[in-house]
Amino acid sequence: MNLIHAPKLNAHGLPWFNVKAPLDLPDLKGKLVILDFWTFCCINCIHIIPTLKRVEEKFPEAVVVIGVHSPKFPGEKVTDNVQKAIDRYEIVHPIVHDEHFTIWKNYTVRAWPTLIFIGPDGYILGQLPGEPDPELLETSVTQVVEDMQQKGIIEGNAADLLSPPALPKDTALRFPGKIAYNSDAHEFAIADANHNQIVTADLKGNITRRIGSGSIGQKDGSFTEAEFFRPQGLCFHGQTIWAADTENHLIRKIDLVKETVSTVAGTGKQGGYLKERGPGKQTAISSPWDVSLDGDNLYFANAGTHQIGVYEIKDGMANLFAGTGQESIIDGPRNHATFAQPSGLSLGNGKLFLADSETSAIRSIELNGAGFVDTLVGTGLFDFGDQDGKGKEALLQHPLGVHYANGKVYIADSYNDKIKVLDTVSQEVTTVEASANLVCDDKTCTRLWEPAGVIEVDHYLYVSDTSNHRILKIDMKTGTTEIFIH
Repeated sequence: MNLIHAPKLNAHGLPWFNVKAPLDLPDLKGKLVILDFWTFCCINCIHIIPTLKRVEEKFPEAVVVIGVHSPKFPGEKVTDNVQKAIDRYEIVHPIVHDEHFTIWKNYTVRAWPTLIFIGPDGYILGQLPGEPDPELLETSVTQVVEDMQQKGIIEGNAADLLSPPALPKDTALRFPGKIAYNSDAHEFAIADANHNQIVTADLKGNITRRIGSGSIGQKDGSFTEAEFFRPQGLCFHGQTIWAADTENHLIRKIDLVKETVSTVAGTGKQGGYLKERGPGKQTAISSPWDVSLDGDNLYFANAGTHQIGVYEIKDGMANLFAGTGQESIIDGPRNHATFAQPSGLSLGNGKLFLADSETSAIRSIELNGAGFVDTLVGTGLFDFGDQDGKGKEALLQHPLGVHYANGKVYIADSYNDKIKVLDTVSQEVTTVEASANLVCDDKTCTRLWEPAGVIEVDHYLYVSDTSNHRILKIDMKTGTTEIFIH
């Protein structure tokens, strides 16, 4: 078998993160190198991060993982946004921001994610496009490293090349996700994703509860014992909060009266395509990103398989609701429709509205009859921008959150750093001007940065200003903004 020598990265002029100095292959002699071609919007890329982390921790001297960030969306080309993504996913290995796809082209990469393995002698050992099986990947890398160690070809200490990221600044919230509101109790719930907690707050923005210990894990129990892993989606039902525990691949039930957290769906391991109805806790789900409740049906955005699932509360059963699992944008009856990383859900007017992030689309699913899926905004996987207009004339960029209220769908247009509004009657999409140009007395009230959630209460918008680690309150009548939680 003739091996090919890996081309140099030639990336000294590109932005690097988590290293003392830019790296190239001669610096990596004597190590097993894994090049991870990724982009931070991609759910399949996100799924690989924990596996690579385990490999790095297992072989700190022998393995160097280098993330080659190759952006899909314009928002991903911004260096500060890449830094925020590294912080959000707590990545400690070297990252090079390959904005113009130079390294990508040199290695003839064709898909996100792609892993390329380079031996200690600089020759390519293999290429793995797509999302691999995590256990098989970890086992394979372990076998390769152990074989190289036995042959004595591993040299030096890979950890010497790293520059660990600084500890994050202590803030009340850390990359907050979705927001929910209980109109009876006048209480908000917020997914405090990187604190691995759910927090509640009153109308004055005072945090009233922290649910979860803050440690990463899957433990059920009391509010102080329970564990989450970067939760995202929430909805209220009386004194219950339903939560999408995203990176645990679980749906959790939070009882505010008993002050307990319990798991109702998911096995704790990433699942494949949703297919058949089965007991909730025996059904493996994949990166649930949001939840929305209609009676006894709790719908969840199964972002990892591009489907919508439903948890039937009375029977404790989980089932497929919509989507074949193919990543694309096809309308029609819900069992034949396709989605692309659905990330936000909201019920209204007999429909389930959703933010289909990878197609920068807003879709709806009829809850009765054939359950017809209709695309209101968006046309394809590579069609995106920042443009108001009617229906499919409008362009969004990787929206993550939606909220239906009074005939309108409010949209957290994440990579455009704005809130948009879709009028479901006229089909017009407009920008909430106060979200694009904040009018605020506080000098720290800078513009939105990758908002992930939005909710309308009376004439106020409450916005998860995710990468600024805060919640903003926008007065729709006056166009002014205040910092609600920071």
